[in-house]
Amino acid sequence: MKPSVNQIEINPFLYRKNTINYFQEEGVVLQSYRSLRDGKAMDNPTLAKIGAAHSKSPAQVLGRWCVQHGFVYMPKSVKKERMAENAEVFDFELSKDEMKELDGLTTPEAFTTFQALYRKCVNRDTTKDGTMEGVKMDITID
Repeated sequence: MKPSVNQIEINPFLYRKNTINYFQEEGVVLQSYRSLRDGKAMDNPTLAKIGAAHSKSPAQVLGRWCVQHGFVYMPKSVKKERMAENAEVFDFELSKDEMKELDGLTTPEAFTTFQALYRKCVNRDTTKDGTMEGVKMDITID
């Protein structure tokens, strides 16, 4: 039985096109986890440039990127003003060129980091005896 919705990390800095395409072809709705990268990309010059062109914050650019790709966007914040800001992603649209530029922010190093983190978390969260026996370690990282 396949899931109806799958929550995976999706943002321009970890845009796993093959993984995303697989789930979309299977009819699985994708919900973006870490849409805003835990605030770690807010000083990125590409986000700043695109945001300035629309009078929007880097967080709003990230949110709009998710929306335009058709991902369920549910940003996390504990601050009321940021919650309101994060919701303001439906009153502007990114151009095709801007989307393409954002799509290109994922680096090979991001995939390597993701794979290492995946293996660490699978080991921590899946194994019962501390071994990796029977645990799927080969994944589609892109």
